[in-house]
Amino acid sequence: MKDYAIGIDLGTSTSEICVYKNNESHPISDPITKLAIIPSIVAINKKGELLVGEDARSWVDVTGRGIREIKRKMGTGETIKLLDKEYRPEEISALILRKLKENAEEALGSTIREVVLSVPANFPDAARQATLNAGELAGLKITRLINEPTAAALAFGIKNIELEQQLVVFDFGGGTLDITVLEMISGVLDVKCSFGNPQLGGKDFDEAMIELLREKFQAENPGAEISDKAYGALKETAEKAKRALSVQHTHSVRIPYIATLNGKSVDLEVEITRQEFEIAITPLLDKARQCVRQALNAKKLRPSAINRVLLVGGTTYIPAVRQLVFEMFGKEGKAPDVGADLAVGIGASIQAALASGLIPDESGIILTDVAPFGLGIEVISEVGRQYMLTYEPLIQPNTTIPFSTNKTYTLLRADQQRVEVRLYQDNTGKAKLPSEAIDTGLFAEITDIPPAADGNPYPVKVEFSYDINGIAKLKATIPGTNKSVELEYAYSALRMDSDALSRAASRLRELWKQNAKAKEYEGLINKAERLLTEMPSDDRLPLSDLVIDLKTALMNDNTEEIQAVGDRLVDFLFDLENNMDD
Repeated sequence: MKDYAIGIDLGTSTSEICVYKNNESHPISDPITKLAIIPSIVAINKKGELLVGEDARSWVDVTGRGIREIKRKMGTGETIKLLDKEYRPEEISALILRKLKENAEEALGSTIREVVLSVPANFPDAARQATLNAGELAGLKITRLINEPTAAALAFGIKNIELEQQLVVFDFGGGTLDITVLEMISGVLDVKCSFGNPQLGGKDFDEAMIELLREKFQAENPGAEISDKAYGALKETAEKAKRALSVQHTHSVRIPYIATLNGKSVDLEVEITRQEFEIAITPLLDKARQCVRQALNAKKLRPSAINRVLLVGGTTYIPAVRQLVFEMFGKEGKAPDVGADLAVGIGASIQAALASGLIPDESGIILTDVAPFGLGIEVISEVGRQYMLTYEPLIQPNTTIPFSTNKTYTLLRADQQRVEVRLYQDNTGKAKLPSEAIDTGLFAEITDIPPAADGNPYPVKVEFSYDINGIAKLKATIPGTNKSVELEYAYSALRMDSDALSRAASRLRELWKQNAKAKEYEGLINKAERLLTEMPSDDRLPLSDLVIDLKTALMNDNTEEIQAVGDRLVDFLFDLENNMDD
């Protein structure tokens, strides 16, 4: 047995890989940038080189060369064009996972294979399967998908086994919001319910800031239009402004040459206040409030019944979000000791350690989880005096998992030759008709059914299970006919079959060859150049010289010089950041 266990938080905006070793968990930093949190971005530069994470910042917003926030497309079947080739979301996610994998392998001096990977609690079946496929394409075996709020609660719970209280994990990340209610009793973390919005996250707050910047700029420069090419600079600036307004009440923004007016270049120079931003994000905050209400109502809980609110995810740094939490629960939310950004990755590594035996059963930690949504099939029911298609639940939202059930139905007619089974997702637990639920894309049919000899329609036995990873399996059988069908994993536009996975693996191997080790220094250079723009001009020369020296060494392909200058630059940045902290 290995003496470590690995957990990964594959996030919409950022990702982390964490290791549990020697009775503690910690994140693994990128060997070049020394950052534990890497951007979830992928790009290809003008040389045709693949860039992942920090290295990709300079190219990610160049049309046709980069992709951000791929997590929101997981399980959708959409494709992404990079240069002249189309890639599925699973393939892009696999590149990010492979980057994390290589960082960990370099740090540990060992090949990484088995990992626990986190997903949003409200991730549908297709997105979960896409995540498993991404892991396979990255050369990983995902032994468990753990819901992100559950992972964060585990990171908190392992340090607070003695607590007995009801808590809420308010997990507001870059792409999703999950509200999860848990009960802690003597080391048992019992998830009671979970509700969320898979299309609400930090990305949407960035877009609100971008729109605010546009409005203020155009109010001061009537007729000036910001070009599409400037979107990348606008996006980066909006993210910085959002972070700045979390610690200060005003922030000045300047982007040179962002537009043209009467044939002349125009700079964007505006001042944004926290109040203006909070007005702009009011609709997003209202959606978050609705999620909190629905999560509490699911178990008929009053806010006063909650003892603690754990804040997880980068969006929880926004003061208006923290104020929302206080208003809804009557108490301040607090991040776990490991921090709002790292709690999910740390928790995933703890789950990996529990599963592998690194954390013994005697530790007292026991974890339960729930299905955040319901699943069911369509059946024909008699309503009044007529027959109509209705939704028949197999598992209700917030049922403890793993779960299984058997149900028996009948065909309509004795001479019926085929029957179709189609799986639907019910987010509210109130669906009565298929149109009130979401088609998961999972379906199968039994054909060539022989006529019933006794003239009575055959029974149809349905066996359904929902495992700890949130993956559904269904088997439909017609007893006595030797006819059955398993609805476990159907190839469709949303899902990849084994041939598609094989082709994708081949494409990614070729693409990864363009990610040579020396190219990783681009991330270090990007970091240094960003710091240069923030430093007083009189203090820039030493850092500027180091950046120039490293670029020259890279151009000359001088391995020893690259290593030497790279090390000096890393040390310089380390000292610089320490001085900034002081």
